[in-house]
Amino acid sequence: MRKNKMQTEILYQLEESIIEYDPSVPCIIGRHIGFHMSNEFRQFLDKGLELMVEKMKEHGKVAWVANLHQSDVIIEEDNIWAAEDWTPRALKAGICHTAFVLHEDEYALANMNQEVYQDQIAKNQNEMIIGRFKDEESAKAWLREMLK
Repeated sequence: MRKNKMQTEILYQLEESIIEYDPSVPCIIGRHIGFHMSNEFRQFLDKGLELMVEKMKEHGKVAWVANLHQSDVIIEEDNIWAAEDWTPRALKAGICHTAFVLHEDEYALANMNQEVYQDQIAKNQNEMIIGRFKDEESAKAWLREMLK
């Protein structure tokens, strides 16, 4: 594992997308870059969940940051899968805070995708606490407060 300039540790890479760990929050950051087919998107999220479970053992709690600044659109079926399959598994593992970092120019479109995700979560009465941010530092500051 290698550290980058922001003192996060890169734990996994799928094409250009990476999963990093920031112990100062603590959180796992999924940086989605470009477009992923459904199987790649799901593999990426599953790996993120696996890594969060590992880090929970060290910290007792950890959060998920979905950084979508450089992401292409996530198809609706994958948002529904994330809400109905991935999120319940994350909650069962004790992960209940997620921050979405959305690109300012595409905030409305990304926001619509997150509304699909949040609508599915609400339907299933999941208790994931979600925040939406335009930059990663704001997301991390919010998560630090939430995880206190």
